[in-house]
Amino acid sequence: MKALKDETGIVKTSRLVALLSFVFGSLILLFFYLTKNTLFMLLGIVFLFGAFILNSILLIALLLKYSEGEAPKDLRISILIILANIPIAYYYYQIAMHIFSTIID
Repeated sequence: MKALKDETGIVKTSRLVALLSFVFGSLILLFFYLTKNTLFMLLGIVFLFGAFILNSILLIALLLKYSEGEAPKDLRISILIILANIPIAYYYYQIAMHIFSTIID
């Protein structure tokens, strides 16, 4: 639980994980689009579940810190950054399903 007391650490970590989730998710989608190789689709699904779990853990940690009464701007921004990945992931999923449907036709 030391990570929860180190606000700067959890804020930096959550931002880094959110950014890396976005970058790697984008790269996987791009490679799937360019190659039409279903291996990238499978990799994307596995990555999506892993990123979901990791981002959820960090979001819960940030929300716990927020519920302690401390709500500095950095903490609120980090929560919003992680939450922003949700619609992005959904949109990427829709794109991947569209690409997949063109492959199987």
